[in-house]
Amino acid sequence: MKRLSLAVIFLLIIFSYGLFLNRYSLNITENKLVSEHPTGFYDYRGVINVHSNLSTGSGSINEIITAAKKGGLDFLVFTELNQFDTFPQKPHYSGRLLVSYDNEYSYRKSRILNILSSEDRTFSSSAEAQLALSDLVNKSARTNENGLFIIAHPLRPKYSWEGDIPLGVQGLEVINLKAIWQNAWLNKKVSFFWTLFTYLFNERLALMRLVDEPLNVIEYWDSQNNKRPTLAFAGADAESKLKVSSSFFFRFPSYETLLTLVSNHILLRSELTGNASDDQKKISEALRRGSFYLSIDTLANPKGFNVTIEEQGGLVHPMGSQVRLSKNMELVIKIPQKPKVPFDVLIYQNGERVFTSNSLETRWVVHEAGTYRVKVRVIPTFPLPDGKKWIPWIYSNSFYVSSAR
Repeated sequence: MKRLSLAVIFLLIIFSYGLFLNRYSLNITENKLVSEHPTGFYDYRGVINVHSNLSTGSGSINEIITAAKKGGLDFLVFTELNQFDTFPQKPHYSGRLLVSYDNEYSYRKSRILNILSSEDRTFSSSAEAQLALSDLVNKSARTNENGLFIIAHPLRPKYSWEGDIPLGVQGLEVINLKAIWQNAWLNKKVSFFWTLFTYLFNERLALMRLVDEPLNVIEYWDSQNNKRPTLAFAGADAESKLKVSSSFFFRFPSYETLLTLVSNHILLRSELTGNASDDQKKISEALRRGSFYLSIDTLANPKGFNVTIEEQGGLVHPMGSQVRLSKNMELVIKIPQKPKVPFDVLIYQNGERVFTSNSLETRWVVHEAGTYRVKVRVIPTFPLPDGKKWIPWIYSNSFYVSSAR
């Protein structure tokens, strides 16, 4: 009887804690009914590196599109892995969601995303793809029709990229969700199993507790960025598939959760029009220029965030700009609202932190040439046994300031 009573008490404690987790929110700002675009720009939110059951994912294309629309995305980029016998569909709108169909290829020991290409390109085999990719990624001069080439999860175990990024590759995934989960499994197994328990009650909270800043990837990005402009992307690597064996898996985490954790926010000078072909070109051009930032959206809606360089006379340069140093040049950072938790706005020059602010608007004079980027981090409180920890909220893409003549 005593054992039974203890078991009942234990189950009641677990149930009560589960209810607590179910209602727990990490949102670091007050919810707004309407989020405003940053001054002079339109902020559109999208996710890349998404897999359906046509390749390595578990869900159908229609199911994933539905999840993306529920998550409030503006654009969604499928990247099916090594699909050589299917012809990519044309971009189209599903409601207000722009859907694009692209590819991910095994290349060397790593993987490369090729997104937002307007070419009708298919390969009959892996060997043909390897030859074509070798030619494309090693040439700096290409047309925009080729799309963007991005190294997926560049330092993920077994898929790590070796050496410098080729001239024909525009950037890399600084954030890749699968790499984050894998790193947690390899280095924090006890914490990983606690996450599985937490997941039963609160999907987003469970996955967020595994997030640590990928410092090795950030360091690698900075090293490449200091050699030539290198874009930073966030990749969901969404499959909703936890393999138990070669033929058995759980649908975990859900697509809806994966598509709302992290995203790329492009900043356009004019609105999207609703014409799929034209809007895909606008998104592609913004990404190519580096006029976008990465955000862990589960923490808060970052819409309204922006980083610009301002010169005398009112000239404003967006993220990704290559500019010459001039007198009284300022880096201007704006965040949409003050977080409810401690936060830092960090400025980096050539990969080294040079300034820290705790203001909604930060103005910092650029005195010398260099590569500049911004990070916003917060320190929310997680339920026991975790407590407080710093988490990155936003990464800007970089500015490239060259010496004055």
